[in-house]
Amino acid sequence: MEAGRLSMTRSPPFQLSLRIRHPSLDPAEISQQLRTKAEHSFRAGDPRSSRSGLAPASVHAESYWLGALNPAEWPADLPAPDDPRLRLERAQLGALSRSLGGALSVCAVRFFNAHAPLLRRIHAEGGQVSVLVNISTADAASFSLVPEVSRVFSELGIALEFEFVSE
Repeated sequence: MEAGRLSMTRSPPFQLSLRIRHPSLDPAEISQQLRTKAEHSFRAGDPRSSRSGLAPASVHAESYWLGALNPAEWPADLPAPDDPRLRLERAQLGALSRSLGGALSVCAVRFFNAHAPLLRRIHAEGGQVSVLVNISTADAASFSLVPEVSRVFSELGIALEFEFVSE
């Protein structure tokens, strides 16, 4: 399943999805650890149906987990809504996550660093972690990644995959 097939709102002009492949990890455990529901998942060994219905049934060779990353929603998780400093942080994070570079920065700093032990475990056990970036070329002309963000992705073994779509 491609990132473009997940539900996509008009704003911002991009969509971020997290894809995890692992030799045997239960997708339910991934959802629990990430505290994020999968849009699509299956477990290694689960029955796999053929597209045509004519081929004999087989099983999935690896576990798969795909979920949307919504950095604009993460500031709402901050405690103490009456604290002026947290209200300012919420507003700054919300604004930052509306740009692609900002959203990837928020992912790296808030989400991936928080889940680094799981991501390292997946990588050490032969799994793969990718961030799928679906970009509307009509609305997003360019973006940039700061070195600190690139370093987090690199250290955690996270691949960035870009798909540019014209509407």
